Amino acid sequence: MKLTGRLQILSWACASALLWGLAGCGSDSGSGSSEPEYSSAAEASSGSTAGSSGSTAGSSGSTGGSSASNANSSSSVTSETQSSDEKLNTANKVVNGSCGPEASSINKGELATWKFYRESGDVYTQILAPFIWAFEGASNSTVQGNGLQTVNVRYEEAGSYATYLNVDGNEIACDSIQVQGIPITVNSCVPNTSTAKAGETITWTVDATSESNITTYSWTSAYGDMTGSGASGSMLANSSMHKQNVTAVVAITNADKSVVKYNCESVAVVDPESVDLVLQLGSINDADHYGETVLPTLPDSLFIPAQTATTVQIPAGAPANCTVGCKPRVSSDYMNLQVYWDSDDALSGFAYFSPSGCAAGKKYTVTTSVTAICVVNAQ
Repeated sequence: MKLTGRLQILSWACASALLWGLAGCGSDSGSGSSEPEYSSAAEASSGSTAGSSGSTAGSSGSTGGSSASNANSSSSVTSETQSSDEKLNTANKVVNGSCGPEASSINKGELATWKFYRESGDVYTQILAPFIWAFEGASNSTVQGNGLQTVNVRYEEAGSYATYLNVDGNEIACDSIQVQGIPITVNSCVPNTSTAKAGETITWTVDATSESNITTYSWTSAYGDMTGSGASGSMLANSSMHKQNVTAVVAITNADKSVVKYNCESVAVVDPESVDLVLQLGSINDADHYGETVLPTLPDSLFIPAQTATTVQIPAGAPANCTVGCKPRVSSDYMNLQVYWDSDDALSGFAYFSPSGCAAGKKYTVTTSVTAICVVNAQ
């Protein structure tokens, strides 16, 4: 049947549906729209409910969009999509877009639902367009049909697999899918320090277990290059990371080809040469300047922000072997204040202490558990 005739029949069917109070046959919108998905004869033969749009991956628990006649149905398709017996229509290279799995990861033996997301061409042209799906690692290597925008295929072996789609004569490489085998459990991934200075090396160590032998660890970070191929990965902190919480990601693979990616704990990085705050010179016990009622009125620029690694500098005029005192901004936080002064260990006393090498111009990395002010004693 010619395209014009088929579209006229479709338009007549939509009009009839509207007369009987049913939902419309779909709007011409792009990818991500709520328009119903049109199934081919191949999907109907695979166990889909009549009138249902697209298939559902029973293993993933997510359902494809459905038409108004099946809007409240929660039934899932548990069989694979088979190729249609109908002859493929002529490819016109009008319909194009992207494709990917409904779930990026499934367990071996489960069904995966693959979908096409239209970016060019209208919905009616898409219904008539020829679809040819090609799968790596699936039990069905090829599935084809006209308008076949959603398909279900099963994977019996673990691994990472690619999928390709030829839609209306346009070749598309879909997003890949990870099929998991014997599981991997990650217990932790911790750094060797909570705070690092530019020029220091940060090392993360992951603790992971699996009944299948772990074969590889792959380390990456959005903050820079990493080294290490075992259970530990390292990165050199630099000045561009100043006042950032630097993280790493480890991908763990076992002999059964399962892959797990894990986000490690972050590390606060500071550049000792990038001064954030020059401390005040005076006395923390001066009630007129730093009393409990005065502190909340002082500008934010005088305080060390809570839980933020900060580079502070001893001011000009400070005596050699100077001492420092700190207070929380709010008096009620006094018992919660902890001061980490160039160390991962909190000071035993923060009201009056002598930092190592304290003198005018000296820089330190300081972190406080609550917002606090530190003052260098003038005497």
